[in-house]
Amino acid sequence: MERLRVGIIGCGGIFRNLHSPYYQEPTRRADIVAIADINESSANEQADKFNADAYTDYRELLDRDDIDAVDVCVHPRPHLEITQAAAQVGKHILMEKPMCCSVKEGREMVSVTDEAGIILMVAYMMRFDPGYMKLKSLLDDGTLGTLQMTYSNQVGWFSPEKHPWLFVKEESGGMLVEQAIHNLDIWLWLFGPAVSVYGYTSHVPLGGTYPAADKAVENNAVLTVNFKNGGVGMMIKSWAAEMTNSGNGLVTSNGSASLIRHGLRWKTHNMPKAEEYTEPVPNDNTYRNMSEEQRNQRYWGVAAKGASIDHWLKCIVGEEKPTTHGQIGTDGIELAEATYLSSQTGKLITLPL
Repeated sequence: MERLRVGIIGCGGIFRNLHSPYYQEPTRRADIVAIADINESSANEQADKFNADAYTDYRELLDRDDIDAVDVCVHPRPHLEITQAAAQVGKHILMEKPMCCSVKEGREMVSVTDEAGIILMVAYMMRFDPGYMKLKSLLDDGTLGTLQMTYSNQVGWFSPEKHPWLFVKEESGGMLVEQAIHNLDIWLWLFGPAVSVYGYTSHVPLGGTYPAADKAVENNAVLTVNFKNGGVGMMIKSWAAEMTNSGNGLVTSNGSASLIRHGLRWKTHNMPKAEEYTEPVPNDNTYRNMSEEQRNQRYWGVAAKGASIDHWLKCIVGEEKPTTHGQIGTDGIELAEATYLSSQTGKLITLPL
């Protein structure tokens, strides 16, 4: 198998912690040949690690004829600009979530990549998590029946000190766009398209390193989603809670299920007791580039992200069909944007926008 040649745009924490391990795997489908980051020392450090060339301007990386595709790991504000530039020179694109900051941007990204004939995909990792994959199979084969209600509770504290751009609306798109997008995408994948949403968002000014209220993202949100195929979902999310609470699950016509760490617990009405599925860390040669302690703690997060990268590369060479393409990325953004619109107007918002 001849490996593709990939350029990395942005080599911060997301790249180092989740993307980088895949490109160190012996079975990888691509080699990193260039890395661009506005932080010159960071770009040089990571380029040395992969025996690649370093740039501080991603446009210089895109100018290279020997690069087949780019893996984009920067924050969301420049995603549209990077997509437009990459499309002009025919580079396939893997975009770290969120794909964009708005539906308008998403539609433009889909349009320019379709016109250029290149593949645009989003690096959604939760679709490759063992627990969610097991839930998907139980829904698809009819074991759990039809959705009645699903819930996602993500209440906690998130400080802007390490990643201040996350809390600026113009930079991240908002809390729902930047972080809850994983769960919104999972809902659309598991349960099908949404037909309406009613939402409420608010911002609690907490001072310190928080931006001014007129520029800050929401740090509390509640949304209720109605699905075309039936059933209702409720998400509660906060970055401003001193006391944390979390959980994800669903109730169906045949029973119920709840997600556990990289696994699933479920019980149908005719089962004498609940079953539990967890995927152990495999005792094989995968992801041995991490220390044993890190591997035991982080294996499935890294492996799920690696699977999303591998799927993108297989799609480029025609071995698989994209399941996280640009329209999928836009659909999740649309659900978040509709929630914001609902909060602003106090009305139920129908989809598509």
